[in-house]
Amino acid sequence: MARKAPLLIQRELLLDDSGEPLAAAMESLIRLLRGDRPVWLAAEQASGWRPTRRSVDHDLVLQQQIHQWTRRAGAALDGVLYLPEGLFVRRRHRNEQLEDLASRYDATAADLTVIARDAGLLETLVLCGGRALSVGNQRVEGATQLADLEAAIALVNKQ
Repeated sequence: MARKAPLLIQRELLLDDSGEPLAAAMESLIRLLRGDRPVWLAAEQASGWRPTRRSVDHDLVLQQQIHQWTRRAGAALDGVLYLPEGLFVRRRHRNEQLEDLASRYDATAADLTVIARDAGLLETLVLCGGRALSVGNQRVEGATQLADLEAAIALVNKQ
């Protein structure tokens, strides 16, 4: 039997305006992680990883904080998918990354579901034939628009 295709959640939906994890969003994530579906975070690829002895890149620290938060709650995040961003990013490259992720679960990108507010990520998944759940005011043709992360998670849980 094939494993369930993963759910992707845009990492920024879990953060406050200062970039710190929101407790309510993290609790929602933990409830999802305790289910039977793999959950991955989707994040913008950092412009450069610069860890040194005296400083660590903010993205690495944030990833570590999220993993620690989930581990303390007895859950485990399946992974973080870093997607390239920017004016000259080719949609084909993003499609390939989504197909690669899905293939790890004996699925295709069309089997993926994403919860996001980033138009580029939502559009990419719609073009792949997947299910796109748009959170907030971002309108993307082919995506289901929902008020917030909790509403999107409730819809996913109904499946």
